[in-house]
Amino acid sequence: MAAPGTDAVADAVAITASMLYDLVNCPHRVSMDLFADRASRDHVSPFVQLLWNRGAAHEDKIVAGIAERFVNLSAYPGSERERRTIEVMDRGEPLIYGGRISAGDLLGDPDLLRKELAGYVAADIKSGAGEEGGERGV
Repeated sequence: MAAPGTDAVADAVAITASMLYDLVNCPHRVSMDLFADRASRDHVSPFVQLLWNRGAAHEDKIVAGIAERFVNLSAYPGSERERRTIEVMDRGEPLIYGGRISAGDLLGDPDLLRKELAGYVAADIKSGAGEEGGERGV
């Protein structure tokens, strides 16, 4: 395997929002996620699994409550989902759920893509309270 920072690694690894978040919180994690043996990871605790399950259930609830028509791409695998996202964006669909977008070595899997005047705006559905989105969760 090529060393970090070489062209071979840059060509093979897409940078995601999750990676950037991890880099800010623990730069070692990004390296471990990319290069360490996955079998050496700690098992996922029941508490973390519960949080993931609750987050997924919350997202399902929010999506089920969206009153406007939207295109659901969440069931497609990565590269097909990205291809289909481009297709529905080219058609001008007003709301896309589960799309995938990329630019160069950047990759994004936003929960929602909403068409605005200047283009599409990405949004994530979160179950925790935050500064943006309020009670709607988006």
